Amino acid sequence: MSTGFGRYTQIDLGDLRFLEEDHHRGGLNREAARFALELAGFSYDFEVDRWLEAGWTDISIQADEKLLGGVAAPELANRPLYQRVVNEWIPLAARRHISSSHLIRQAKGRIWKPDEKTHQTGKAVAMIHPLAGGRFVVAIGFMGTGKRPVDWTSNFRFDHPEGFHQGFLTLTKQFEENADRITFEQTASQLGLDELSLADILQEATRENSRFTLFGAGHSQEAAILQLWMYRQIAAGLQPRHVLGYGFAPPSVAAASRGGLRDYPLYHFSNSDDIITRVGLYHHIGRNYVYRANDAFRSFCYQGWNTDVLFNDLLHISRRFGGTQDVMRFMIAYVDALQNMPREDARDALSVFVGGGLKERMLLNKEEPVDGLLRMLRRMMHRSYETAMGIGPNDELVRALSATLRETALEAGAENYTRTMLQVMSVPHRLVFRDTDIPGLAPYSFMVIRGFGEMREDL
Repeated sequence: MSTGFGRYTQIDLGDLRFLEEDHHRGGLNREAARFALELAGFSYDFEVDRWLEAGWTDISIQADEKLLGGVAAPELANRPLYQRVVNEWIPLAARRHISSSHLIRQAKGRIWKPDEKTHQTGKAVAMIHPLAGGRFVVAIGFMGTGKRPVDWTSNFRFDHPEGFHQGFLTLTKQFEENADRITFEQTASQLGLDELSLADILQEATRENSRFTLFGAGHSQEAAILQLWMYRQIAAGLQPRHVLGYGFAPPSVAAASRGGLRDYPLYHFSNSDDIITRVGLYHHIGRNYVYRANDAFRSFCYQGWNTDVLFNDLLHISRRFGGTQDVMRFMIAYVDALQNMPREDARDALSVFVGGGLKERMLLNKEEPVDGLLRMLRRMMHRSYETAMGIGPNDELVRALSATLRETALEAGAENYTRTMLQVMSVPHRLVFRDTDIPGLAPYSFMVIRGFGEMREDL
């Protein structure tokens, strides 16, 4: 019996019997969903100990443009003490790397400019576990959008020259390019091989008798990466019977409906209050299951925000958004509203967007950065709308909405309004609570642990 148990569901992370079943008969699998929640959570914190204790090994971490490997089972290593040091250092280095800003502050025209690595912000973990009969499971967890402004850049690249969201596709290709470098050294040694990479495993999984099954999970932006990665691998020959994926809070990734998109071995969980599941482009890959949020759910999962009047007002507005067009129109109108506010109100609202730190507030005290950032945001929102929709927004609708938003934001306080607006985006979107002492459950944890039987496929 494994001593490695899940942080959020308390499942045995080494119990993979759900993969030994026929997982392509259709529908959700409770144990697979719980494992996926743990895997998606792991992709955020890189806490390897419980996974190593459960028998997983050869763990690689992609942190932006860096690929860090070498985390492995100490008991199988030639130098166990050294291996334990590596197991401590690699996750720490990855966490430190993705917490840095990678931004250059600009004194003229705008506050921040992404550096040359803007589009290399993908984050993921990959590892392997033996099964009975000489078979193996490779688990890949994709991390969602980080807290840095640069992490959001890819979300707004709505152009789709290949028929898929360009920002998500770029991050997918970044992970694919690492396939030769993601290696499984201990497993290779056990199999008598000189080396074994993810590329090798994907190649073998094109065969009927593959020894390898791949399991993927992702949350938010990386649920989008999971969709595109699976689509592209199956197109390259990966047999669907050798792969299974679960996504949480998935944006849509396809510009047009393609035959069989729902038939991929990929299952998604969506909260009906979660606006992120309604943006991206137009179609998901795989099957999307929705939990219909109600007052009891919000009371248990929203940590008191469900009693906030402004939060509920904004949530009611967001629930009427049908997709990317409505969301982008709202954002354009709000930026226009900020441009027509007194500068001190616009500055306070912008401080929420850029982090609200002392340095950011000091920089925003000057008039030029406020005007410059608003101009940059307006250009970016308009460009994103046009690339997603193929046409610019209706100016009359935007002006009317902007006037309403200006009035309501000033009445509530521009900073408070903006902060609450971001809470409406983030609170229903949460995967897990890092602090397990917080009462209640994050929305997507609730769906997996308590609300699984109430998930309904979105047809």
